[in-house]
Amino acid sequence: MALSGIEKLKHSLLQKTGSFLQKTFIEQKLNNISGYILIALFAVALGYLFAAQTILGIGITGLICGIAIVLACMLDTLTGLFINIIYCFFAFAFSRFFFNDTFPTGVGADALVVATLFSFFVKRIHLKETVNQFVHTPVVIVILVLFSYLLIELFNPYAHSFNGWYQTIRKSLGAWFLLFIAYRAFDSYESVRKFLTVLFIMCTITGLYGCIQQWHGLFDYERAWAMADSNRFGLIFIGGDFRKFSTMSDPTAYGIMMASCGCFFLIIAWNEKKLPVKLIILSGVALMFLGMAYSGTRTANAMAVAGLVMFMLLTINKRSTQIFAAFAILGFIVLMYGPFYGNATINRFRTTFSGANDDSYKVRETNRAFIQPYIYAHPIGGGLCTTGAGGLRFNPSHYLAGFPPDSGYLKKALETGWIGLIIICILYFVVLKNCIRGYFDSAQPDAKVLYATSCAFLFSFYIADFAQDAIGQITDTVVYYPIIALTLKLNSFKRNEKRAVISERTENPKSEYA
Repeated sequence: MALSGIEKLKHSLLQKTGSFLQKTFIEQKLNNISGYILIALFAVALGYLFAAQTILGIGITGLICGIAIVLACMLDTLTGLFINIIYCFFAFAFSRFFFNDTFPTGVGADALVVATLFSFFVKRIHLKETVNQFVHTPVVIVILVLFSYLLIELFNPYAHSFNGWYQTIRKSLGAWFLLFIAYRAFDSYESVRKFLTVLFIMCTITGLYGCIQQWHGLFDYERAWAMADSNRFGLIFIGGDFRKFSTMSDPTAYGIMMASCGCFFLIIAWNEKKLPVKLIILSGVALMFLGMAYSGTRTANAMAVAGLVMFMLLTINKRSTQIFAAFAILGFIVLMYGPFYGNATINRFRTTFSGANDDSYKVRETNRAFIQPYIYAHPIGGGLCTTGAGGLRFNPSHYLAGFPPDSGYLKKALETGWIGLIIICILYFVVLKNCIRGYFDSAQPDAKVLYATSCAFLFSFYIADFAQDAIGQITDTVVYYPIIALTLKLNSFKRNEKRAVISERTENPKSEYA
């Protein structure tokens, strides 16, 4: 009898404890006296740790924040995509400020992508229909062909490093997982609007910080980082001034992102009907283009021009585009031939279009002419991660190790051969074809604008690949692949709208659609 009484008491205590915890943490979400006390105690303990054991306090805070971020990614796919964007825009600045540029930013990006993938399983999302639609799009079919080809590169007899091959495959998988995540997350125009809002805010903040670096000068920790490595200093300090890199890994990545996103949002602003919204977007675009100019990245200047030209060619039949083209051409002429001779930023912009007269262009052309026989003689290339710094690290004895490709296309031709280059060019063609065809097939004004802006954005990257290895860093893949996913998903938005109209007509023949 006594034992039975003890069991009943234990059961009662457990039941009351469970009820209390559920009410405190789940139902009221700590918005009660117990929650206030718990948070206050936690704050006091954390404050003591920061005062007595600073490193331990920072570590515990980072661990708690990291767990919260991973859980947020796992609980909602769209939120996970936004967190990936925010992380990739600020990860390098975080690493420079707190860890003296030793934080593994790539590992963090991979972890967030994987955590976001788990959201499909946590929310028990049925992916069969989504996957079926995804893998049957021409763009994804070519991507799967390319990925299969990269897997085969493991057996390339000229490559000697498994780690070099693995690094490329890991980056490719992460990028293509991001493509699928965005494809699944974009389920309506509302989700696309949220994505564009987050992207605009991130780009505006990043552009503004680059302007602050220009107007105020680099902060002490940034200057120390830039001068810590002689090669890095040589790339950043040009013409008696530091090129600006804002929150990103280097000036080139910063300039490329500001140019592509500046074009993207400029086109959106031009097509925006509400004047207050238009002015807000144009203000952000101005900061992006200023940041692009201060980065000193001439490739970014070419990207901006190429993206806007693509937009004008695609929509030249519209009167608004003709007006836009007139203003754009006038602005370009002023920048190129106006009486401004003492401004280093404008002078560097002008050298972008000096062509064969540019010394760096001559050096690159000499390198390309020198290495072309190797490309002809190696149809499958020299192997992944065999050129440039990656080659010195993973394949130091390779013929291509240390060779500066200075171009995404040349790098792909050297590492994957002319066969791989053909597959990649086909992929780029199919991506642009999807945008152009979608633009002309769509009757929805919003869809047309998104197709046109995406086409200009993507085309600018493909132009940039001539002068830089423009596609591959986490700062650009986190935007580049979601934009491709957006162009793929717009088709399904149109199909769903048609189905909704047909359904409404069937159910209510006298509706406004009839």
